[in-house]
Amino acid sequence: MCYYFGETGVYSQNKLKIKPNSLDFDTIKRVIEYLAPANPMYSLFGGEPLIYPYLEELILEIKKTKCFVDTPTNGTLLEENAMMLVKTKFDSIRVSLDGPRKQNNIQRGNGSYENAIAGIEALVEEKKKQHAKKPDLSIIYTVTPENYDSIEELFLKDLNLEHFNWITIQMQNFITQQMGETYARFLKTEFNIENAKYWKGLVREPQDFLNIDCSELSRQVFRVKKALKEKNKYLLLLPPSFTLENLEAYLKANWSEMNDQYKSCIIPWVSTDIVANGDIAPCHVFYDLVMGNLYENSFEEIWFGSKYQKFRDYISHNQFMSICPGCCILYLSGNKMRKKGSKKNQ
Repeated sequence: MCYYFGETGVYSQNKLKIKPNSLDFDTIKRVIEYLAPANPMYSLFGGEPLIYPYLEELILEIKKTKCFVDTPTNGTLLEENAMMLVKTKFDSIRVSLDGPRKQNNIQRGNGSYENAIAGIEALVEEKKKQHAKKPDLSIIYTVTPENYDSIEELFLKDLNLEHFNWITIQMQNFITQQMGETYARFLKTEFNIENAKYWKGLVREPQDFLNIDCSELSRQVFRVKKALKEKNKYLLLLPPSFTLENLEAYLKANWSEMNDQYKSCIIPWVSTDIVANGDIAPCHVFYDLVMGNLYENSFEEIWFGSKYQKFRDYISHNQFMSICPGCCILYLSGNKMRKKGSKKNQ
């Protein structure tokens, strides 16, 4: 289900001969110094962020500017980094667990569950030892056909919920082949980008999800939600509504029938992704559309450049690209935008 390193992920398609990169530390340090007055929030992404060779130095640079920094992690290296993460006052760790031991290890590899649990326990103990409140600790659970019926078992039987500040349960992002092909034509027509590859890792068809019992999935999620509420723990759902009707519409790619309606996406104005090879992409999921590269231009030149403005103008007039509805993160962006109302473009 991972659209980068999964069976159909971009790095797993050997014919593309793509190798993972590691972002130059001095380059990202200049970006952090430039952005300091804006006090942005940083989220480290991957592959696995905890293997970055300059991780501690990166965290210290971000904290020097008094900015918030978080990361998702598969948890396999959490135990050996626990002391450093507490010492540097890292803000938030989101551990990806996709079910109890059996289900998680099917999706993430043998031993991944055991390593993640050991890392969680080590981080909790290190916080106690250093009398620290940070980092916050949460779980990200990605729903797939293999684990949709294991939510109760993980959260109500296996895990100690007192360890966590909140829980995220998110549907698997996907697009149809038709959506992807329309997106590829858009890239070629509007931005002269050919040989787009990232979107292909997300292609699924509704029949891939036929074995998911949406009624059971909804029931389990709402039971976990109730248990978390009793413990004053927050549950973030992506998309925000896990009703039977909403889940069925999502998995059948009938996104227009979902009750999580939204008007547009605010991300091009408030967020950007710096990819490991130095590319700057306006979308967290699809890295085919690149606005520039930090090894060629400064962050300022790219962010305020004509290419970025052209993309923002396109979103302003068209609301979405063809692939946007398949990103469950967008529903969160939509909720934020509704709260902001007319402030979106200020």
